[in-house]
Amino acid sequence: MIRLDALFIALLVVLATASALGVISSRHEARKLRSAIEHEQTRMQNLEVEWGRLQIEQSTLAAHRRVEDIARGRLGMMPPDAGQIIVLEGNRP
Repeated sequence: MIRLDALFIALLVVLATASALGVISSRHEARKLRSAIEHEQTRMQNLEVEWGRLQIEQSTLAAHRRVEDIARGRLGMMPPDAGQIIVLEGNRP
């Protein structure tokens, strides 16, 4: 009877130890995952800021006045005279 009680107690100690190790392992994994989430959230915020800067840069670069100035200055382009414009009409169904 004493041997059975000692075996039962030893089994309970092993199970309690295994359970404690499982809790420690799961808490460690949860902390790692939380840290990864926070890192990705920071990265997401940085990307959103960069996206906003890129949108502003695009709107600046695509401004009509800027494009016209480049076309006239660098490329020597001018609007066509009224006599140089030809309008083509397609077949209408």
